[in-house]
Amino acid sequence: MRFIGCCPVMFAAAMAVHAQERMAGGGPGETVIENGVVKLSLVKDGQGYKESFYAKGPDGWRLVLQNGSSVRSDPALKATGTGTPEAAIEKIEKSETETSVLLKTQSGLHTWTKMITMKKGDPFVHITLHDSIRGNSRVEYFLSTYSFLPDGKKYSEYKPLDFVFTPQLRPEPDEVIADHTFRSPAFMMQKGDIFAALVPDIHSIDGKHRPVKSCADMQVETSSAPFISFGLMNWMRKKAHVFYAHSDSLAVDLSDTSLSFSYYLHLSATAPLRRGFQDVVRFEWDRYGHPNFVTPAGPQSQPFSTYIHKAWYKYLPQIALSAKYEGKQVTLLRQGRLAWSNSLPQSADNDSWFNVWFNSLRTAYGMYMHGQQIGDTVLMKQARGVLELALLAPQNQGLAPSIFYTDSSGGHWVADHAWGGISHGEYLPVFHNAWTNYWLLQWSDILPSRKEEILRDTNRFAAFLLANQRESGVIPSWFDPITLAAAETFRDENAETAGAALFLAELYSRTGKEEYLLAAEKAMQYIFTSILPENKWYDFETFFSCSRKQVGFFDTYTQQHPQNTLSMFMAAEACYTLYRLTSESHYKQTGNAILDYLCLYQQVWSPKWLSRELFGGFGVQNTDGEWSDSRQGYFTVTLMHYYELTKQREYFERGVAALRAMFSLFESDDSPRTAENYAHGSSDQLAGITGIHWGTGSSVVSIHIIRQRYGDAFINVQQGWGVGIDGCRFDNVTVDGNAIQFSLIDVVRSPRKIILKFGDLTSNSYRVSMNGTSLGEYSQKHLEEGIEVQI
Repeated sequence: MRFIGCCPVMFAAAMAVHAQERMAGGGPGETVIENGVVKLSLVKDGQGYKESFYAKGPDGWRLVLQNGSSVRSDPALKATGTGTPEAAIEKIEKSETETSVLLKTQSGLHTWTKMITMKKGDPFVHITLHDSIRGNSRVEYFLSTYSFLPDGKKYSEYKPLDFVFTPQLRPEPDEVIADHTFRSPAFMMQKGDIFAALVPDIHSIDGKHRPVKSCADMQVETSSAPFISFGLMNWMRKKAHVFYAHSDSLAVDLSDTSLSFSYYLHLSATAPLRRGFQDVVRFEWDRYGHPNFVTPAGPQSQPFSTYIHKAWYKYLPQIALSAKYEGKQVTLLRQGRLAWSNSLPQSADNDSWFNVWFNSLRTAYGMYMHGQQIGDTVLMKQARGVLELALLAPQNQGLAPSIFYTDSSGGHWVADHAWGGISHGEYLPVFHNAWTNYWLLQWSDILPSRKEEILRDTNRFAAFLLANQRESGVIPSWFDPITLAAAETFRDENAETAGAALFLAELYSRTGKEEYLLAAEKAMQYIFTSILPENKWYDFETFFSCSRKQVGFFDTYTQQHPQNTLSMFMAAEACYTLYRLTSESHYKQTGNAILDYLCLYQQVWSPKWLSRELFGGFGVQNTDGEWSDSRQGYFTVTLMHYYELTKQREYFERGVAALRAMFSLFESDDSPRTAENYAHGSSDQLAGITGIHWGTGSSVVSIHIIRQRYGDAFINVQQGWGVGIDGCRFDNVTVDGNAIQFSLIDVVRSPRKIILKFGDLTSNSYRVSMNGTSLGEYSQKHLEEGIEVQI
């Protein structure tokens, strides 16, 4: 079966409308309900009614969506036992706060209802479809469909869309967007200031045992208007774990039961260009993310101290290798992956990586921070050995190889990994160099004695970037190790340039060299003009990892490019740094939008059909299936950075949720090793273990970074809220003048002392009470530095 061309037995609402049921504003044969910002018109159309949704703009109502399309009716039920439909508007109810209309259809064994509810002043319309089945029926799917018709225009009159988003691509006729990719599910389109989104109500599709799975579809050019479908339909994994498909063989036999699903339609006629999606990001956290965040259950089951101990005192001894190289003592944090990746002898697995995924320098930074905090000189020495090795990497005009290994014949450097690189890993990678040099700069802050040496190397790399930056602002991704000629792949177009911009901005902050700032801004201008408009987030993992595809791959059905979250993260970080350095508002605003786009890959829930607790984690890309991937350890710091910029509580909570997410992925209760992600192949199981850097280490290093700034729990005094970071939560926070009262609860059942920090204080001193007991009076400085409390 070709899903695009399905012609199932369908039924549409054929509604008998009585004159006294007509709402204000409707013409003859028209029923209208509205809530001040959204209007629904129901007009007789053959056997059914056409649903037209309008959003209110400055000059009045503007058409946004209509139900159905020429490809797929609304609703679409393919099932046995249907007959001639008998339909009606069952009832319309209106109160001061909401209005709803109930549509009902009888069709053979099936009784279908559709409840449309609008709350006053709310642009999110809630819709529930319910099908009651009497007797036996074989059901293939039950879907709802809407066409995007801005101001009533067909697609040919306004193409292309200014913005489009689905959680997953579906590039072939039989493919669908499976609920396995519904991390923050939303299906969105925008043209000009008209924006529409269909947001699945995840409460309605959650369940461990589901008779029919849920999925969605988007097709932009196969009909006269782009359309979105969502509902119940089984899917199967296709092309390994990258795409998902539907066939009629997946139909199920049901008897005397019911099916239902719900969703929200969000409509706007005043959306900022390409940024209407940000309202959906806010909505999903408010509706799902925050309620899940404040519940006692979650991915973290032990105090952070347990995870830190596992990382540095159980895992690290298994992989740390002390060696001599170039006459100096160095430390390898072995990944044990190079032999497989680059087809080398097994001895090459005595390897140490300095790339974006597995960055030994970042892991060692966390080791050093912890050793410094508790006085562990052995741990600090091991960490310095990693820094020593990074500084010994042979540079060719500032560009260095990214992997080292040692064997009986000595030490060897390898340019790049073959699995995630080009030409068998022979070319020198800029993206990995940029991330490593960024961390060299962080090391210069905590180890001033090596600052001069670090700046020597980082300045050389910066000079290489400036010499090779194109007029467009792009910086090629790979270079020949001998000639330093740029490889054609990602030479003229890539989103990895954001990583170089981040490094250059950080280097400018330490050197004051204007040329670095100018190059960073030029690089980000390239991102703003060449990447953002089509969300063309190309980095190495988009094409050269386990989701392999040709560079330039494009999904013609959804009109989207493949995209990866690593480059989004780098771009958001670069904007954060540039705003700190320049105070130019467009870096803050654009960085905020990039971060919000990244948040569409964050899990605002943990589905019951996946047995691990996954809330708060991140996915990888729109052509892969991972939940709670190890990159979330990186992203948590970025989310906290944007809390600093915006003071939005949501980003703080998202950051903490991402920080905790890794710790449900240990391979066993006793193991210090976490998987790199979960449900990679859409099966309910852990993915593989890829080493300390991508999992345990990437998250524990972020614990050290976040705790240093925000402690184990944090209160924003000015806004009057608190967020527990390390296995605790606030039940309430009350600020009255210079008196702060709060309830703080341990949710991991491990009584301990924690550091509580306070921010945005406005008085010189405060009286503090916790759980009904006075803790005393503290100065503003003392509270900012943190107080120790028992939970």
